[in-house]
Amino acid sequence: MKHDLCSDRQTDGRIDTVKEWLDPQPVEVPEELQTAIGGHPLVAQTLARRGFTEVEPARAFLDPDCYRPAPPTDLPNVTRAAERLEKAIQQGETICVWGDFDADGQTATTLLVSTLRDLAVRQGSPQRAVVQYHIPHRRRESHGVNLPVLKRLIAEGGRLVLTCDTGVTGHEPIAYAQAQGVDVVITDHHDLPPRLPDAHAVVNPKMLPDAHPLRELPGVGVAYKLAQALYDRAGRPEDAAQYLDLVALGIVTDVAVQTRDTRYLLQRGLEALRRTERLGLQVMMESAELNPDWLTEEHIGFVLGPRLNSLGRLADANVAVEFLTTDDLARARILATEMEGLNARRRLLCDQVAQAAEAQIERDPSLLEYGALVLSHPSWPPGVVGIVAGRLAERYGRPAILIATPPGELGRGSARSIPGCNISAAIAAHGEMLDRFGGHPMAAGLAIDPERIPEFRRALSRTVLEMLGQVEEKATLQIDGILPLANLSLDLVEELERLAPFGPGNPPLTLVSSALLLTGHATVGRSGEHLQLIVEDEGDTAQKVIWWQGA
Repeated sequence: MKHDLCSDRQTDGRIDTVKEWLDPQPVEVPEELQTAIGGHPLVAQTLARRGFTEVEPARAFLDPDCYRPAPPTDLPNVTRAAERLEKAIQQGETICVWGDFDADGQTATTLLVSTLRDLAVRQGSPQRAVVQYHIPHRRRESHGVNLPVLKRLIAEGGRLVLTCDTGVTGHEPIAYAQAQGVDVVITDHHDLPPRLPDAHAVVNPKMLPDAHPLRELPGVGVAYKLAQALYDRAGRPEDAAQYLDLVALGIVTDVAVQTRDTRYLLQRGLEALRRTERLGLQVMMESAELNPDWLTEEHIGFVLGPRLNSLGRLADANVAVEFLTTDDLARARILATEMEGLNARRRLLCDQVAQAAEAQIERDPSLLEYGALVLSHPSWPPGVVGIVAGRLAERYGRPAILIATPPGELGRGSARSIPGCNISAAIAAHGEMLDRFGGHPMAAGLAIDPERIPEFRRALSRTVLEMLGQVEEKATLQIDGILPLANLSLDLVEELERLAPFGPGNPPLTLVSSALLLTGHATVGRSGEHLQLIVEDEGDTAQKVIWWQGA
């Protein structure tokens, strides 16, 4: 049985997005699975629908104590990377950790800097290794390893560069470093280019088979596995766990696929985050009025993550490393207050860019005739265009790219996609039009000469339509359970939380109650942005329902 739901029908005829409701697929739950899992039958049914029909894999999914993570040595070249870092520590070299400005890059940078400094302190060599770090400024430098800053770091004595969450497409700067006798170790998780840079070691889970449990690690996950390898070699295998709170932050904010080892690390990381000793995170949770004991992946995605990301979007992400490592409570409070202000500014800028983008479409409806929505403006802040691109992709049902084009500079854009279109591959197909590009199947970044944007829009749209099969398919909404309104209780919520954390690869459940009567409504929230509905069923059972951002 299928139901049609009009999710976003516009009255001006520009878009008519209809979601098709798909009822739960019939599933046979083995008796031994239900007995072992216990609780509400919907838990075992959901596990079975998501491929966990045997007891041990199901237990490993629910309970990290039952899961056996892959060893760090499964990552290609991680041993070679660890050996080079170990040598640098023993010989007292200057190591520069080069990160990225999003929260995944910030946490990966913090993790590796902390690991290397910890190992250097305890090494006891005559000359202690110096561990520096650099996170590029989004507006001045953009993504990746850039040659001018790299030259400066080498001139200042850098002998080893360790990248995290970046570097896999940095052929020119990495070749320069190697030519200067400076080794580069790359840790990254982005899609692999046709040819890898000539680095001392490239550690990237995309080099593994699709089915490998480490394949979907984000940048901070790769950094954590390298830290594990380093601590294992130092005879301190338990010490890497001190960074699991950082790993949880990076996994959620990078929207990583939460399966296998990535899910395991997130489960462990949430446990660590609830009891974190990092003053910065404690202050951030306090200012956001979060109870650490009840912290979930949603709090990372909607509260903690945006505040960290605001640094990289609108300011200097290097501050994040200080914030996540400081032992000075007063300094932590100052930085947390700055991030609160940046995050408020980020929300305002997102609204302004979204309004400007919609105005462009209203002025030129032909933009919606393309397979990809490609918009540009000289005054858009590069740090927020990706957020707005995501909104537009969801609203218009096609990939969206927003490009900031400051006068006299290359345009810098962020892309967000929809299921069925690998936007990174689509962009790469037209790489000759771009100065640089890179990303994931669902999100990517690029730099382009503004004069080539119309040409790029046409070419990209053809590729996108080919990927989507040139057939417009209805969006679907998978229903996980159909229950009477009276059965939707807090006890059920608690049962279903056993399946958490939720995210890509393990979506939250969607439940349906039918034949309901709307008996009241009100706007709620600080600015009345949410809609509260009161519904009743035929048995006079009433429930309040919140429609976030529905007012």
